[in-house]
Amino acid sequence: MDERAFQTLYNETAAPLQRYAARVLGDAARAEDIVQEAWLRLLRQPPALVAPGAERAYLFRVVSNLMIDHWRRHRREVTTATVPERAAASRDGALRLDMGNLFLKLTPRERQLLWLADVEESTHREIATALGLGEGSIRVLLSRARRKLAGLLRAGGHGEETR
Repeated sequence: MDERAFQTLYNETAAPLQRYAARVLGDAARAEDIVQEAWLRLLRQPPALVAPGAERAYLFRVVSNLMIDHWRRHRREVTTATVPERAAASRDGALRLDMGNLFLKLTPRERQLLWLADVEESTHREIATALGLGEGSIRVLLSRARRKLAGLLRAGGHGEETR
């Protein structure tokens, strides 16, 4: 990969990778370390092993695997992400804080699925590639994750009331 191609790829994917890892981990500093490690792995990978045009999916896969390795090593609850006090004072800020806390009640896999599907707007095929799962499994797991998040929202007083 030449310098221009790398710069283009970096400009297109650095921020989405960082947001993905930070939201799933709940720790922006650790997310930054993981994303940097993913970039190093891409640069170390012989070009023949990463198909042209598949670098973005490769990076999301590497970040996903590095997060799983992190969880296996530390086996502890992730900490909640900090929200500036002024944002928490507003209604929108309070909802963001609630959503951040609710998101952390999901399993790491559920957070990965929801983030990739709903924030990154990845296709089921791209998510399957990034997480190393079958495309059919993504549909089922994503549906379950969305139902669980909806239940957490209702239990927290957000959304439609149960009848």
